[in-house]
Amino acid sequence: MKAHRFFVGSDQVRGDRVRFSEDQAHQLRSVLRLRTGDLVRVFDGLTPVDRLVELVAPGEGAVVDTRPQPPEPRTKLVMYPALLQRDKFEPVLQKLTELGAAAIAPVITARSLVREPPDERRQARWRAILREAAEQCGRGVVPTLLPSLTFAQAIDSAEGTVILAYERERRRQLRSVLRPGTTSVCLFVGPEGGFAPDEADCAERAGAHLVTLGPRVLRTETASPVLAALVLYELGDLSSGFTTGDDDDPGP
Repeated sequence: MKAHRFFVGSDQVRGDRVRFSEDQAHQLRSVLRLRTGDLVRVFDGLTPVDRLVELVAPGEGAVVDTRPQPPEPRTKLVMYPALLQRDKFEPVLQKLTELGAAAIAPVITARSLVREPPDERRQARWRAILREAAEQCGRGVVPTLLPSLTFAQAIDSAEGTVILAYERERRRQLRSVLRPGTTSVCLFVGPEGGFAPDEADCAERAGAHLVTLGPRVLRTETASPVLAALVLYELGDLSSGFTTGDDDDPGP
């Protein structure tokens, strides 16, 4: 059985000792019912290994070993999903973390139902969702939550290969705009009503590629993870670094 994983800041690790936050200590003690001598994993988002930690006191552990982490995608994937209502947007954040997005920037579009940038409380919740998703899926890196942007600001900030999923595009397939050796991709997905025509025109003038995701209309919360997965698959990066032995990781 895999040990529970926790993200810890670099200031929580001192030599071979790990100090858990109050919330983490509560989770260890009262939610997971772990006790002295039990093992957990921790990662700091900087060191490319999990530390195997034995609990030695309330809220404290000792590093006893390390375990390898799954490799990050070679492709830097920056996602620009349209800002959605909370019950739809939060699963998008979770799934994009699981797939390997490096950064996520919520975008306010012409047809977005949510028109106001998130306040600090909402952003803190989103950062927690990204952190918890990384803990759950085994990633060693928590995606960066970028500031919310207007569509024009987002297009202007995007670098590398820029791709926009557009329901009015009928012919251009995703694989036709991806090139071997691509290292940075920015992906735009619109809100429930899709991108407005002037937004699509703006994106094309800026050099973005408009692509179709097929003949069926996908919900926006479906389209973001689907597009991310397709890009990584087409670039041979969805399961990069995987070997048969990865399932045989010894110990917790």
